[in-house]
Amino acid sequence: MITRLEEIPVTKESYPFASAERYLKLSERGYVEKEYYMCGTANVYETADERGGVRVRTADAPYTNRIIVRAPQDTAKCSGNVVVEIINPTSFMEIDRMWILGWKKFVRDGDIYVGITSKPNTIAKMVEFDEKRYGCLSWANPTPDVPFSERLQATGGLGDLNHDYETGLFWDMLTDLAWLLRGDEEQNPIREYKREYVYLTGWSQSGSYLFRYLNSFAYRPEVARGACVFDGYLSGGGVHSLGIPVNQYECRDPYHYSLTRVEKAREPFIAVQTESENGRMEAWRIAQQDSDDPEFLFRQYDVTGASHDTSYSYVDYYQNDPDLVRINHLPFYMGKNEEGNDYPSQILFAAAFRNLFTWVRTGAAPVHCDRIAIDSDGENKKDAFGNTIGGLRTCLLDYPTGRYSNTSDIEKGQNFLDPESEKEGLLGYQQAFSKEMIKELYGTLAHYREMAEKNTKEQVTKGFVCREDAAELVEIAVQLAKKRGLE
Repeated sequence: MITRLEEIPVTKESYPFASAERYLKLSERGYVEKEYYMCGTANVYETADERGGVRVRTADAPYTNRIIVRAPQDTAKCSGNVVVEIINPTSFMEIDRMWILGWKKFVRDGDIYVGITSKPNTIAKMVEFDEKRYGCLSWANPTPDVPFSERLQATGGLGDLNHDYETGLFWDMLTDLAWLLRGDEEQNPIREYKREYVYLTGWSQSGSYLFRYLNSFAYRPEVARGACVFDGYLSGGGVHSLGIPVNQYECRDPYHYSLTRVEKAREPFIAVQTESENGRMEAWRIAQQDSDDPEFLFRQYDVTGASHDTSYSYVDYYQNDPDLVRINHLPFYMGKNEEGNDYPSQILFAAAFRNLFTWVRTGAAPVHCDRIAIDSDGENKKDAFGNTIGGLRTCLLDYPTGRYSNTSDIEKGQNFLDPESEKEGLLGYQQAFSKEMIKELYGTLAHYREMAEKNTKEQVTKGFVCREDAAELVEIAVQLAKKRGLE
């Protein structure tokens, strides 16, 4: 139950962590950014059966969380779409990756964005960023005297076990927020806007949170309240090898494979993944086919060329933010290769969001997308140029001027997921073809532009690229070809 939603004032000295207003000047784009304390009580659940059933472990534990809201300044310009993001916590920092990938589409179409802190392990960095602003945040463990098992202490869970907090408070927070956004209560921060459809999205670990929410919570009678909590779902880069526990005491418990993917989706669900998840993160092991079954409305897009993180989404967006430098948490490319993978997956995510919204509003499902081809070992198959075969493609791959990898070589010890590894499977790299090879393939820059435009027009027709983004995609490809020597 949410008992209080309180707007947090923004001043020159105090502003939201990783503020989009500071990075993007949202106010100049006709958008406002507001942050709120969300206070209330939540149940902590425990596993009841291997297929995702849950029961209450501890009832009505108090919490203070935060949400971030980005919406049109002019309420009349609102599209009626509300996108709720489970903010990613994997690096112990708030990463609103689905906002980063989708903001251009959200802003031009008038969509509302609401991000919710999804795990208390990020609070320490927010407090370091601004103790006065975030010092009151609390996910207090309602059973602090209950010890972790010896096995759990030995394995370390997900690396953030802490008797002071409880990750399992999140599920009720998310449900209660969804119902608040739908309703007309005075404390609803978007009550003045048109709110026709509410969607849930999440990236990477947060995509896995989304899987668990659908499998264990969304269709429980007391959660659904005779309707649907969310009208549609879009997961990005979901890690299918990661089972999300319903509370921290169950970290590293064995999971049925069905809990690492979505088993039921009565509302439209689009899964977008990159080469990283398909290969190194083994999504191919539990692959699911597209479906129009009323119990499983599902589409999957494999974004060929893209790595889990890209230079655009993980490095460039933060603009060398001095605040993130100050708290020693500025994302950077650590690969030995000259250029990090900068495949423009954000353009394909924009189309995926639009396709989801259309599917929900009209019932017209998106067209099917080819999947990435894999070999007998589950690795992504490569073509003669060294690029991956199949999947959702653009002119950058159909008319390549270089090769894209989902994995970078790094110095040993830099990989925070595996300090012993000399490979980084999250942010890959790109490697240009020689000037002579590019010229032999395409002749002139004008001819290359012509081919890129034709290819992109086809992708727009299929619905994989928004018409508004077509020129930008072509220009990215053309400028890259020019940089690599095509004249």
